[in-house]
Amino acid sequence: MKIRKKTILLAVLNLAAAAAIGIIAGLMYRYRDRPDNDPEGKGRLEDRIAELAESLDARVGVAAVCGDGSAVTYTDSGTDAAVFPMLSVFKFHQALAVCDSLGRAGIPLDEKVTVTRRQLHGNTWSPLRDAHPDGGRFSYRELMEYTLVQSDNNACDILFETVTSPYETERYIHSAGFGDVRIECTEEMMHENLSDCYRNCTSPVSAARLMAWFYSRRDSGPYSAFLWNTMSGCATGQSRIPKYISGKASAIAHKTGTGDVLPDGRIIGVNDLGLVELPDGRYFAIAVFVSDAASTMQECEEFIALAAEAVYEYMAEERIKG
Repeated sequence: MKIRKKTILLAVLNLAAAAAIGIIAGLMYRYRDRPDNDPEGKGRLEDRIAELAESLDARVGVAAVCGDGSAVTYTDSGTDAAVFPMLSVFKFHQALAVCDSLGRAGIPLDEKVTVTRRQLHGNTWSPLRDAHPDGGRFSYRELMEYTLVQSDNNACDILFETVTSPYETERYIHSAGFGDVRIECTEEMMHENLSDCYRNCTSPVSAARLMAWFYSRRDSGPYSAFLWNTMSGCATGQSRIPKYISGKASAIAHKTGTGDVLPDGRIIGVNDLGLVELPDGRYFAIAVFVSDAASTMQECEEFIALAAEAVYEYMAEERIKG
């Protein structure tokens, strides 16, 4: 069972002044950062996520980071350090590095680069190739829009070629203070060798904290503002984080990741990483990773949607008391 084990801590207090002994029973979860003013609400949220995870035959990791820095985490292995293949979620990490590199070099988003027919591989997901099979001249803005909104694999690898390599992208993310991340492969590498999909990986809590970190800087300049506005228009994964909360939240920005099917029939990964704004101005970042899933794609996406809904309801109903 993946339901988290509870440990009952008994402490005996010797109250000499009253000449009496009382026994206090407390309940401690293995999760961190539970606010003292809201133990019951957060506990119910943790239990709900664990209950939802029981429905899947897969490795599961969930992390939600609230605006005050508190976090809810769940992994079926019981450790926050467990890593999962990011798949196209890493395109968010790449976009952060690309914007940083362009900004430091003083290169505008609208500067154009030449894309050749050779760079538009045919055996991969690429709306850019479908619309422009012979290539052309495209701005960095356009390439990142293809990458983030439509998860275009060719556009992603063109950015790796022209701006930041996988190694340079990883180095930038580490320099920002997020070391629990590996980015080693291009999309082409992952399509040629499925095992390479596991080399671009992160822990859910690291991904969620990175998203929250970015959100706090979204108004710091034109590059960050562009990135926030672009991710708010993500066209993929509408059955994931946005499914049950799109009509309630004031804004949702997210980046999905979806893997191929392994020879044994399991899906490498079904992921979503997002930032959700509540109407009252509060927000949370959420990362949900499902890997090596024998469950169906629909079941994995439904889990992601229900986990996001559970966090939203916790924020909207429970924490409003604080």
